[in-house]
Amino acid sequence: MALNRRSFLTFAAGGVAGTLFTPVIWKSIDDTAIWTQNWPWIPRLEYGPRAYAATTCKLCPAGCGLNIRTAGGRPVVAEGRPDHPLSQGGICPLGAAAVQLLYSPARIKSPMQKQEDGTHQPISWEQAEALLQEKLSAQTGRRNSVACISGDENGTINELFSAFLGKLGSQAFFLMPGESLAASRVMKQGSIGFDIENADLVVAFGADLLDSWGTIVRNKKAYGASRRIGENPSAEYVYVGPMQNNTGSGADQWISVAPEQEGILALGVAYHLLQSGLMANQAHDFSAYRNHVMSRYTPEYVQRMTGIAPETVASLAEKLRRADRPLVIPGSSISQGGGVFSFAAALSLNFLLNNLDSPGGVFVLPEMPQAVADAEERSLIRSRDLVTYLQEIAAGRAEKPAVYLVYEANPVFTMPQANTLATAMQGSYLVSFSTFYDETAAQADLLLPTPYFLERFDDVQTPHGAGFASYSLTRPVIQPVFDTKPTGDVLLGVAEKMGFDLGFASFDKVLEAKVANLTELEGFFTDKVQPWEVRAGASVSSASGNLWRSISRGSVWASTQVPYDSEVLLGTRILTQAAPPETDDWTFPVRLVAMDSRAYGSRHIAIPPFLLPLLGEQEMQGNTFYVWMNSVTAKNYGLAAQELVKLTGPTGEITARVRIFEGVGPNMVAAPLGFGHTAWDQFSRGKGENVYNVLTVRYEPGTDLPVWADSRVRIAKA
Repeated sequence: MALNRRSFLTFAAGGVAGTLFTPVIWKSIDDTAIWTQNWPWIPRLEYGPRAYAATTCKLCPAGCGLNIRTAGGRPVVAEGRPDHPLSQGGICPLGAAAVQLLYSPARIKSPMQKQEDGTHQPISWEQAEALLQEKLSAQTGRRNSVACISGDENGTINELFSAFLGKLGSQAFFLMPGESLAASRVMKQGSIGFDIENADLVVAFGADLLDSWGTIVRNKKAYGASRRIGENPSAEYVYVGPMQNNTGSGADQWISVAPEQEGILALGVAYHLLQSGLMANQAHDFSAYRNHVMSRYTPEYVQRMTGIAPETVASLAEKLRRADRPLVIPGSSISQGGGVFSFAAALSLNFLLNNLDSPGGVFVLPEMPQAVADAEERSLIRSRDLVTYLQEIAAGRAEKPAVYLVYEANPVFTMPQANTLATAMQGSYLVSFSTFYDETAAQADLLLPTPYFLERFDDVQTPHGAGFASYSLTRPVIQPVFDTKPTGDVLLGVAEKMGFDLGFASFDKVLEAKVANLTELEGFFTDKVQPWEVRAGASVSSASGNLWRSISRGSVWASTQVPYDSEVLLGTRILTQAAPPETDDWTFPVRLVAMDSRAYGSRHIAIPPFLLPLLGEQEMQGNTFYVWMNSVTAKNYGLAAQELVKLTGPTGEITARVRIFEGVGPNMVAAPLGFGHTAWDQFSRGKGENVYNVLTVRYEPGTDLPVWADSRVRIAKA
């Protein structure tokens, strides 16, 4: 009998009725519900008094303020802190997952030692510290035989590591790569700050302000405050970069430029500003700068190199010239791997616009006074180049250290040419001070887990990109859930047994000394007035009373002091020597645009289970992730949406599906960082592939710094 519409509806209704009345399906649903509710790592419902604890987030370098809601003394929810100047009540996706990560199955639950079969087995803290002491004692006095890699860009723990290495006879202390490396080649002292809140025109050259660059949540708050509902925008935003990411989408204008060609466009803008009569006579090298820009970065040259029409460049220059408080922000779209050329070129526009140390402009921010007497200066540590160090070791051109100490970092996974650079650690004794079982911890010989940031005292000082100096503490909201120990206390204990005097009995005392030294600067608490309001002329009272008592309970200290006489250089030497190559590499003809987002985790945190539901169908299908390209690029390489594509670089390859997105520039392919983990937990592991494997290092002429933000690949059907 044929199945017509009526009989089909009858059949369907009967099927539904049968499903409703059979006990099998309901029993299955009940069993599934019970099973999912009994996953062992899910925190159980707590009853008791509700309270809030103010703290600062350490999941990425941005240093946002969090309010942790507790029930019966146990954290249950992370919320934004309205009084914190770096977040102002906002919270990023990663910060929202802060409480879930406290109970993550990827937590390292006790000290562990690698066995001959490659597994890790628990040991006591007494055994673990004795092993660490034994390994370090054997290297004492041997120059640079112990190296340390820190993933904490702005914590005082770096002073302790630096001083400890100095006692061992080593200066091999490195931070994971970030924007501060390029900035250190431009700034003679202090760090650079951008007063976004007071600007009326913000032009970002490469810096993905709203997703991955600097003080991300603060940037979003400034953007939102400039365009309130029902009001005309008080600030205009322009994004110059390779794709229409969150910043490009939110900006009033997006100008598509290939990675690391932003500097060429910036000097093209400088050409028009100079032609209109703007000068930077306070800069000692202004005459040389003007001659170089006017002779080389003509409209015709800039168009040939970037593809941007001369009228677009001239229009951007005119916007900057007419704005009352213009601000130009240089950076990389992934906050790492950018060259000094593009950074210096974009930064120089601020000096032509005369906005140094003025509201809405660029400020030189003071360094925080040191607490540990024997520590190296923060500016020196920032200037060290970890990528080159590991490349030289991997190539056999430098001696491999006997011991690596890795703190809250995952260099095995999050370094360009990850597969190659990971070999630089093989054969050395690897010690991981990690909260989570990441790829570096999986290779380590000794695991000394540090407590999660909600379980310990720690600090955050002036993140990169902030418009003001700031200092705040993380503080324990709960006692350690597992058998962990603060890394600072481990270092101090082992140092004492080795006969080294670092000046403190505990890391809490180090932080107390740090806070006490803040009195060397002019500062205030942000509970009544915010730093950008002070920049704009608001009055403020200096911080007084017991600083430790206030800051350890959640207060944020800030300073708008201008501590240095600004000696301005436009970076002419760098600009003449470090320009990117003018010829294309046709061996790897497609420019790779790496994407970074807190929705995908951070450099030392894999995507948490809490964020997996945020991944859309065009980001992940099964365990295969997507790369993005526009329709013309896809057609040129014979690709269509949803097809598998292979990206091949000089040192690795990855496979993904194609997503067609017209917001990617021509002959470019965009790929998200943060996928492809092989460690962590069952929720983060095995999803997509690691884009760091196809990020390729080139060396910038004139600075000899590694650059990988402009990596190139070949693409073909998989």
